[in-house]
Amino acid sequence: MEFAQNETLEIKKTLENIYKFLWRHKEYVNRLNVFPVPDGDTGLNMTLTIQGALANLPDYSDNSISPGEYLKVFAENMLLNSRGCSGVILSLFWQGIAQVLVDSDFSAGNVLKALEKGYLNAYEGTENPQEGTILTLMFELKEKYGQVMLDEENPVVILINCIPHLREVLKKTPDMLPVLKKAGVVDAGGAGLLILLEGMEKEFSSKQTPDALPISSVLNINKTLRKLLKSRSASLRYSPPGTLVQNLGVDNISNIKLRNIIQNVQFYVNNILHNSKRLLSRDAIIKDLDDMESSWNPDIKQRYCTEFVLKSNKISSQDEMKQLIGGYGDSMIVLNSDDIYKVHIHTNKPDSIFSDVSKYGELVFTKVDDMKKQHRNFISHDTIEYEREQSVFCIVSGDGFKKILENLGADDILNYGKKKPSVNQLVKAMNQLKAKNIIAATDDKDILMALKYAASLSKSNVFIVESKSVISLISMLMAVSNDLDIKNMSFMNRLNDIRYCGISRAIRETTAEDGTIVKKKDFFLMHNGKIILSGKDIKQVVVKSIEKLVEKESLVTLYKGIPAKRHNILPELKKTFQDLEFEEYYGGQYQLYYYLTFE
Repeated sequence: MEFAQNETLEIKKTLENIYKFLWRHKEYVNRLNVFPVPDGDTGLNMTLTIQGALANLPDYSDNSISPGEYLKVFAENMLLNSRGCSGVILSLFWQGIAQVLVDSDFSAGNVLKALEKGYLNAYEGTENPQEGTILTLMFELKEKYGQVMLDEENPVVILINCIPHLREVLKKTPDMLPVLKKAGVVDAGGAGLLILLEGMEKEFSSKQTPDALPISSVLNINKTLRKLLKSRSASLRYSPPGTLVQNLGVDNISNIKLRNIIQNVQFYVNNILHNSKRLLSRDAIIKDLDDMESSWNPDIKQRYCTEFVLKSNKISSQDEMKQLIGGYGDSMIVLNSDDIYKVHIHTNKPDSIFSDVSKYGELVFTKVDDMKKQHRNFISHDTIEYEREQSVFCIVSGDGFKKILENLGADDILNYGKKKPSVNQLVKAMNQLKAKNIIAATDDKDILMALKYAASLSKSNVFIVESKSVISLISMLMAVSNDLDIKNMSFMNRLNDIRYCGISRAIRETTAEDGTIVKKKDFFLMHNGKIILSGKDIKQVVVKSIEKLVEKESLVTLYKGIPAKRHNILPELKKTFQDLEFEEYYGGQYQLYYYLTFE
């Protein structure tokens, strides 16, 4: 069926324009990073997440998909193309929204449900959620929307009216999160979300959206249309209901499905005497009416198709998992590999299930689909021929570090360069390994959320090492070499064997741990997430860093980044610290001038 007035293509165009608005403002968001190092990429990650979703959508130029279904496909592609924590959280938020709007009901009340579901989906999918972040703005958006909705029925107008409140909330994020207050910035993710809403405001400033009908009115119209069609009267066109339908305007009906049905009924009534296929047409329309009414059927037994992946060492078997949640629903499937449990169940209480099982471990993936819509099978029929039992997979930025980790025994390495990898890139990389078990580790904690979702989609059993930096990966590989074993977790104790620090250059003025001012373009020492000292000369900062941090170690190793390619400070260090040994390697990192390790 072709959808009226090209709604799907209009939504596609709107999303593209909002994306372009964010793209023009991404550098502003990037500059809102907490630490004054040139690695602020929140705006870039959010932009690339949306860009990747738009670029990978099928061609719906024939208008063969409903707006709600289009949003669902868009949300799925967002998650697959999400990058960094900000991109994943934004994708989870949109995924929750799309799950509610899939039936193309854009009434004000349903949009509120969508925002509530979006926030819940993002909150539950975020490890260690905190106030003062993008999650706070998502929460405030759905709260403020509910308040404004009491006096306004147009969902777009309601959203636009929420923007001033969110601006005020964003200003207060430094008071909610001490690290933001110390850095003197607002939350970058929250700023990105606000810019998306401002882009929507700009896009709709010259448009008017029809007022939404309440569900009760939609169902009454539905009932009248069905009764009219089932009358089988030859004078249908001239009957009072027929006359009413012919004069019923659709401009003020925002429910897309109902609008399409009304237009089809009008066409049928006006052509009943000339339509040789009128019985088939009438039966098809009646079926659409039945399907629409059933979507609000309160008697459905288990409405939500619920899926989750739980990592737990407290649950010992599939049977124990079934006993834990079996009372919540039916159609349950439980798969497990070691301490990873993949579960599918039909239930009315997905939130209760998530709450219960999270007490036993870590929820790394959740998905809830309304049973009224088609959903993908939980168990994929795709198969893969494993070529090896296990692979150690590292994700790093820098050609030099790629070679270093290869020499230390890592089997496969993804060098992502400047742009953090998307979920889809990680899934493809892991599937190409053709390993039954994968130990995966990354050099940036901002990649961990994307890696966890990629692991849930991978055809391999993936164990994620929550490392803090590339030095943690070096420490792990140096300690245990090729003996990494997914069944033997002892290597987890070796992540912090090597003490290290980083030398970078400030892109804006900030404050060190002791309260001293770090001026823009000064070099500074980062140790355990804190700025310890700074100065205008990089050699002096490195010397002071060694003097401050070296203890009983005898070897100091420098890993040179791209910004320090032309620097040669090794001779001076050897001259200054004659009792220490020095080694230097090219890491190729983009932000830090140097990593310094002490062994």
